[in-house]
Amino acid sequence: MTVTNISKWGNSQGIRLSKKMLKQIGVENIDNEQVTLTVNDGKIIIEKTSQQSKLMQRFADYDPQDYLKNREIASNDLPGPKGREIW
Repeated sequence: MTVTNISKWGNSQGIRLSKKMLKQIGVENIDNEQVTLTVNDGKIIIEKTSQQSKLMQRFADYDPQDYLKNREIASNDLPGPKGREIW
């Protein structure tokens, strides 16, 4: 257990956390690392937030089967060549 002080930082309050303590919850890169704060039974709980890339966030609800079902024409349903195509 570590005891620390709450300090005034501008219009807010802040708590300094040691690198050793942050490392214990998996926070390695201190710059711009996100954590989740929750209050439970009078305790402040700090947890590392799992970060996904923005691309993965955009595709989080993507269902390829649903996409294929809702397409008007699937690629294998296209008609054959009409002219002198060589493919």
